[in-house]
Amino acid sequence: MATAPRPTGDQRFKDARTAKIAELITDTITAQGLYLEEIELVANGSTTTLKLSVDLLTGTEQVDLDTIAELSQAISARFDEDDVLPELERYDLEVSTPGATRPLTTQRHFERNLGRLLEITQTGHSPILARLQSIEDGAITVVEQKPSPKKGMPVKYGDPARINLSAIDQARVQVEFSHTQ
Repeated sequence: MATAPRPTGDQRFKDARTAKIAELITDTITAQGLYLEEIELVANGSTTTLKLSVDLLTGTEQVDLDTIAELSQAISARFDEDDVLPELERYDLEVSTPGATRPLTTQRHFERNLGRLLEITQTGHSPILARLQSIEDGAITVVEQKPSPKKGMPVKYGDPARINLSAIDQARVQVEFSHTQ
């Protein structure tokens, strides 16, 4: 992608401390079937908050709260074993997922959102709303959702289009609400 608003690859770990923490806890995270997206250390007076962002490696399901709670306990136990942050007297651990509207910056992010409605901005173009149909070979296939000509009329869809990931400046999932009558 042209501009990555979130860290990717090894840049997820901004300094030697976060890289060391990642090294110590990655096995614990992968044992839960999860992927470590990002680590952030935030100083709050005498306490430091260690923020971990995790996600499922594959599929389109969401990480449930029980899994987050189990992972938090496992990571806390791991920290107690190795005294990961000895220079900090107190720290808070926050484990969460990246959230529904996080920027999609890697092929894995797009794979995790197959079938969802995305807002996509390509280099030199206006943003579009499109349903993600597939991803392969560094490109996505989407069907653009055209605005209704009049309120109450059904949404129109364009033909499938292929977009190279390198041509995408920004992409986010659009949260859809459905209702039953």
